[in-house]
Amino acid sequence: MNKDYFDEISDRQLGLDKLNAKLGGVCAGVAHHLEVPRAFVRGAAIIALLIAPQATLLAYGLGYLILEDQPSTIFEDHSASEDINAL
Repeated sequence: MNKDYFDEISDRQLGLDKLNAKLGGVCAGVAHHLEVPRAFVRGAAIIALLIAPQATLLAYGLGYLILEDQPSTIFEDHSASEDINAL
């Protein structure tokens, strides 16, 4: 990874993505911030939940309480590009 990648990430805000949320929008917001498919972040959260449930629930809960709702206009719908079946 190069410096340009990190500069690009620092320009985006981390927030709740209510438009693509399944529960609270934390995983969708993190996925948008990191520009990775939402399914990957949600899968990692499920694996973390199985390994360390208390820490995962605490992190998710804090993320939900601390992160601000972002306007739905900043979240682009990448559902076609994130379709796992398309891989």
